Order: sequence, then C-alpha cells, then structure tokens
Amino acid sequence: MSNLKRPPRLLGSTGDLYNGTINAKDDQETVKFVKKAGETASSTKVGAHQESNYFKSAQWSADGTTLLTSPPDLLSTTAIHSLCPYASHVLPSPAYALAVYLSYDLSTPNTALYVASPSSLPIRLISPFVPGILASYPLINQTTEAFIAPHSLLFDAYGDNVNHFFAGSESEISIFDINRNGEGPLSRMKTIPSRRKKIVGGGVGMKGIVSALAMSSEGILAAGTFGRWLGLYDTGGRGGTAGIFEVGKIDEDEDGVGDGAGITQLLWSPCARYLCVVERGSEGIGVWDIRSTGKRVSWLRGRKAKTMQRLSVEVVGSELWSGGTDGDVSVWEGLGVQEGLVDPVYEFRAHEDAVSSAVMHSSGTVLATCSGQRHADDLRDNASVLDNSLK
Repeated sequence: MSNLKRPPRLLGSTGDLYNGTINAKDDQETVKFVKKAGETASSTKVGAHQESNYFKSAQWSADGTTLLTSPPDLLSTTAIHSLCPYASHVLPSPAYALAVYLSYDLSTPNTALYVASPSSLPIRLISPFVPGILASYPLINQTTEAFIAPHSLLFDAYGDNVNHFFAGSESEISIFDINRNGEGPLSRMKTIPSRRKKIVGGGVGMKGIVSALAMSSEGILAAGTFGRWLGLYDTGGRGGTAGIFEVGKIDEDEDGVGDGAGITQLLWSPCARYLCVVERGSEGIGVWDIRSTGKRVSWLRGRKAKTMQRLSVEVVGSELWSGGTDGDVSVWEGLGVQEGLVDPVYEFRAHEDAVSSAVMHSSGTVLATCSGQRHADDLRDNASVLDNSLK
C-alpha cells in the first residue's frame, strides 16, 4: 500500500444503466442484451422482472473472468469501458445468499456455476449459459416440512471435496453435493445440542441463524450468527467444535465501534491465524487471533457502516478493503500486527452511494465495487445523487 500515491484508475462501469426506475432499467438492459449478443432477449436474460435495480454484492469467479467482463480487456486501454451483463437470472423470491463455484472457468462452460438460496424454496444450482436451473437441493424443516432457505453458502475450499458446499441456517450447518440433484444434505450438524435450552449450549454450542461461513487454509470452518456468536469447527467443518466465542462481550463500548447487530461476513487471513468479523450496524471490524490467544486483538475503525445492509469486505494478503455508506473505500494494513483501534491507511471515493461490495481480482491489480441501497419512494425525488452501479 505504500506505493499508492493516487486514487485507482477506473477501468469500467455500468454508468447510469441502473440509476432509473426498475421498469426503465429492464427496458434498457433488454436493449443492451439484444444489441450486444445479436440474439433475442429471452435467450440470455432469464426471468421476467427484477424487484430492485441496485447492487447488493459482487464476487469474482475463480478464473477471474466473470464479474461482467474479462479483466484482460479492461487493462488493454486507458478508456473507461461500459459494462453490461452477459446473463441475468431473476429468482422467484429474494435470495438470502449465493456462492460461486470455486472451479468456475468461463472457457469451460460446465464449470460456470453458482448456487443461490431463494426464500422458502430449495437451493438452486445456476449457470449463466443455461436458462432456468440445473439442479435443486431441498433443505427441509423436519418438524414443519417447510423449505429452509440458508442465510449463508460456502463451497468447500479444503481437501478434495470441490463439489460440496456448506449451507448455514437456524442453529445448523448442512453439507450438500452439487452432483446430487433433488437430494437433501449429505449431513446436518447442529450448532447447539438442544434448541430448548435456555442457556446457549452450556459453552459447547451457539444458537441462532448461521449468517456467515468461512474456511481457513488449515481446514477450520468459522461460522457466525446474527446473534453475534462465532463457532469454529475442525477437520474441514466435519469434525468437532474447536471453539465458541460471543463477539459482543469484549470491549463492547470501545469508542463505539463494537456496537453491532449480527455477523454478516467472516474472512480468514492467508496464514489462517487471524479471523476478521464483519457485522451489520457496526463501524468496526474485529480482528481475532484464533491460533494463539483466541481473543480479539484489534478493531479496524473508520468505515461508515451504521446500516442493516450487508457491506461486504475483502482480505488481500495482510490488507483489508471495505466500502462504506458514504461511497468511500477504505484500506487497512497489517492484519493482526497492531492492537486496539486501527485507522485506515488509505481511502478513496468509489461511488456516490453505499458501497455494498469491494472485491479484489486474483491478480491483485483490479478492484471491483458495486453500490446502491433501497431508497424510499418519497425520498427519491429529494435525493441529490442516485448511484446504483458496478465498477
């Protein structure tokens, strides 16, 4: 980060494509599909209508080709590229979570996959090249027989189980195999011995919706809940409980950055020693020393994030990149090196609205950000700037 003397250069943007009304955006997007692909819109755009026109999150595919365009094309010129989608999928209900297949390779279409969990429906396996869904995986409440929509999804990055993914739901973590279409989970692990206990797990479990999952390079699965509990599970998430923490009890009032309303994201450092805990409604990001002390070592403060919207962050080596509701992207260096309150070393303006995701390309040279949030209809006319864009 020491060689950053100026703001990053903008390589591409969706511009104002998504800044109008939802109906106007659908019309413009359809025109771009037809013009770019030379096809009928129905062959590339799946679904009749979207419920929003802002970006909730962004992810790079494993091969680095898919956000909306290919990174080598972006780097070939100093001009700002106009980004438009090559595929669009509209789910029948809002999606709680999605995860990109770890072997995603645009040159190998059968690996271009992701899973999504629409509300009150089975988990879906989707490809940008195939209309509809490829497979579905029901997660059913054994008492009510209703479908459970996981709030977190994670493909297995440890060992040889590349076709397995984890799904976090109410006090439970399930494991699915994408090759088993129409089948339920391979296994279901309760995060608390008994749902009827008034005391959470007696020190050996955690209760609540599993809202975030992350796998370390050493095979430790971290799981966080909206109730501000953090659980660690060894042997690639298939072993026993390695530890349970309540993240809201340590230094809660330290300059106000510890106030949070539930864990929304977990990220391991490459060395698997430190775990970054991101919460909604919190302007601080906690850094925990998992390997040595099992305690929080620092708070990364300085981002504007007093919102219930998920604002996703990215760990790049020893750095953490995060957007805020003010449209800025902040960068912290040396994860775990400093103790106490840590301020960002670098900031730049990326958008004019909340930055919902900041994700780095695997090359380490291209950062993708997306922005937007719900605006009440009666406030839209008074808003000075509306920025629903991907850059």
